[in-house]
Amino acid sequence: MKLNFQQDALVLPGAVLSHASEADAAAMRVLLWLASDLALADKPKQLAKLADCDQKTLKASLQYWQDAGVLAAEGESVPAMATLEAPAAKKPSKRVLLQRADELPNYTSTELADLMESRASVRATVDEAQRIIGKMFNPSEVNILVGMLDYLSLSEECILLLLAYCKDIGKTNLRAIEKYAYTLVDKGITDAEAMEEEFRVARLMHEFEGQVRALFGMQKRALTSRESKMLSAWASFGYGIDVVREAYELTVTATNEPSVAYANAIMERWNAEGLKTLEQIRAAQEASKKDAARADKTALGNSFDTDDFFEAALQRSFSTRRED
Repeated sequence: MKLNFQQDALVLPGAVLSHASEADAAAMRVLLWLASDLALADKPKQLAKLADCDQKTLKASLQYWQDAGVLAAEGESVPAMATLEAPAAKKPSKRVLLQRADELPNYTSTELADLMESRASVRATVDEAQRIIGKMFNPSEVNILVGMLDYLSLSEECILLLLAYCKDIGKTNLRAIEKYAYTLVDKGITDAEAMEEEFRVARLMHEFEGQVRALFGMQKRALTSRESKMLSAWASFGYGIDVVREAYELTVTATNEPSVAYANAIMERWNAEGLKTLEQIRAAQEASKKDAARADKTALGNSFDTDDFFEAALQRSFSTRRED
C-alpha cells in the first residue's frame, strides 16, 4: 500500500489530535510507527508486529486514518508531504526506528517453524550460521537470526559474513552479534561489499592492537579509552608495529619503562615531521645525530681555540717578565 501523510495533518497537530480521541490504541500505535517510517506501509506484517495487532486490525487502522484525512493513498489529489517532517522536527532516520523498536521482535515457535518450512533461504542460512558458530541454535537464537534478516533488512550473505567475523574475534553470543548488527546498520553498512571492507579494516586493527598489547605488556587488561584513541591515531598515521616498536625502544631507553603516552608523543612528533616509514624515521635520527656531533665538534674546537689564546697570552706575559 502506497501512502503519504497529508501535509496539513502533520503541519497542524490539531488535525491529528481531533481524531485521536476516537482512535483506539492499535490505531494510535499504527500511526506512530508510520510517522517513524512511512515505508512500513509496504510491510504490513512487520507493521502489524510492531503495532502489536493482527492484519485485520491493521487494515482497519489504516482505513481510519485515511478517512480522517491524515493518510492519503498514492495518486489521490490531497497534497502529499514529500519530506515527512513537521516544521520544527527533523525527519526520523532508520536509526530512530531501531531505537524505538529497542530490540528485534519475538517470534512464536509456530512462526519460526512456518518460516523455516516456507522459506528455504532462511533454513539454509540458519544451517550455515550454526556451522560457522559451531553449535546448534536454540529457538531464542534462531529468533535473533531471523529478526536480523527481516527487520534489519540484511541479506543472507551479510549475516553470514557478520557471523564469520564475530567467530574470528571470539564473539559467538548471538545477542552480542545482534547489537553489532545494529551498529553496522546505523553506520549505513548494509551490503556485502561494504561489510567485507569494514571487517577487513577491523581485522587489521584487531591484529595491530594485539601486537601493541604484547609489546607494552598489556595482555591481561583492557585498554583505557585514552589508550584506544592513541592506537587508532597510530593506525591513522599509517604506522605499523615496526614503527611502534621503534618508539617503544626509545621510550624504554628514556624512561626505563614501557609508557604508551611517551611513545605516543614520539609518534605524534614523527607524524608532524612527515616521517611515515621506519626507514624515514631512522634516516632522520641518523641525520640528527650527525648534526649533534658536528655541533659538539664545533663547540669543542672553539674551546681549544680559546685555550690556545689564553696560553699564548700567558706565554707573552711570562716572556715579558723575564726580560724585565
